[in-house]
Amino acid sequence: MEERAAHRAPGHPVARRAKRLGSAALAAALLGLPLVSAAPAQADASSQWPLQYFKATQVWNITKGSGTVVAVLDTGVSSVPDTQPNLLTGADFGSGTTSTGNGQTDLDDHGTAMAAIIAGTGASVTEGLAPAAKILPVIINDTGLGNQPDQMAAAIEYAVSQHVSVINLSQSVAQDPSVAKAVQDAISSNIVVVAASGDESQSSVDYPAAYPGVVAVGAVDQNGTIWSESNTGAQVSLAAPGVKVPTEDLSGEAATTDGTSASTAYVSATVALIRAAHPSWTAGQVIRDLIATADPASGQSAGQHSDEYGYGIVDPLKALQALAPSETSNPLLASVGSTASATAGATSGTRTTGTGTASSSKSGAGLVIGIVVAVVVVILIIVLIVALSRRNRNRPGGPGAGGPGGGQPYGGQYPQQNPYGQQQQNPYQQQNPYGQQPPQYPYPPQNPQQGQQGQPPQR
Repeated sequence: MEERAAHRAPGHPVARRAKRLGSAALAAALLGLPLVSAAPAQADASSQWPLQYFKATQVWNITKGSGTVVAVLDTGVSSVPDTQPNLLTGADFGSGTTSTGNGQTDLDDHGTAMAAIIAGTGASVTEGLAPAAKILPVIINDTGLGNQPDQMAAAIEYAVSQHVSVINLSQSVAQDPSVAKAVQDAISSNIVVVAASGDESQSSVDYPAAYPGVVAVGAVDQNGTIWSESNTGAQVSLAAPGVKVPTEDLSGEAATTDGTSASTAYVSATVALIRAAHPSWTAGQVIRDLIATADPASGQSAGQHSDEYGYGIVDPLKALQALAPSETSNPLLASVGSTASATAGATSGTRTTGTGTASSSKSGAGLVIGIVVAVVVVILIIVLIVALSRRNRNRPGGPGAGGPGGGQPYGGQYPQQNPYGQQQQNPYQQQNPYGQQPPQYPYPPQNPQQGQQGQPPQR
């Protein structure tokens, strides 16, 4: 069950699920959203269109995500039949920056729904895309009314300390340096951070999805068409199913959900599958794999970025079948902004149009090229100065000579030899390099007759 998020102030959960008001049917009626009330004895994957869309049965022949941990930073996760086998203890930052308990309590439905989409076992209602992955439930919002940046930052740092494979943030928050730093810490710790682009129908992406290096996810329907309320912008990385997605609530009852929250959960599940199949891959390789194997949306060319779909719709099967990317770094850091801007929480590294992406990328590249050129020029100047200096030292009357203006007397550089001792002709007879000033020798003329050519120095 989803509450529409249009015109919502920053800091609210993305596509927040409604609380139960007496009964699931009453809540659905109030919100005008569909609700499946009858839960089958065992989930039928064929009834979950996203799993069909992803060719899940073929995916599961490769891996189901065993050995990976997905941190779900949300409203908590209830221990229902579909989540309980994969549910870890977790932590509770719903009241502050210090955990006050575990994450196995959900007062808002949202976190449980995300966990079921990611790693539901199918024992009751929902089978997740990575049904063997573990879920680390971390409460950052136990009221459903809004997220506090310091609490989200503390939750992210906790997830980092637990060495999770991926952090799922189906949440939004106000831009804040503490969250930016925590996100950067996660990225630096080889963790893939996946976040919702937001449900406000706006041409800018919510934070933390907008931070550099984060995989920002938009929502599509069964036809692969962008959801009308999905936020767009240059930071959108991928799209995934997010309309009428079957899941379950905190009581384990069947429900459906709309929003980029669900699409984010599917991308996080895909990350878990890839990391299970390729545990040696870096987070950067995982992200590059997701981008390279994404299915282009209608009218989109492979590898082309779109403000609506990012690089395309995530394709878990193709991603698992692909070879390891040769580059290991996170490509979203280079394309969106510098790591420094993420740490500082600056807005200069974020943009809301495709034009902004290109100009920012070019300006960053231009700065690097300018620095390199400047360094090369300085080196060439230094080399030229050294070469000229050596040349002058070896020329008569140059800086290394013992005549007037020489930088080194013969007693220092040439103590055993007078370079003019064997000459019978004054080397300055034909040309005076000093204009009208006669040379001042540091020794008496060897040939008295030469004194007629110039006065000896006065001692």
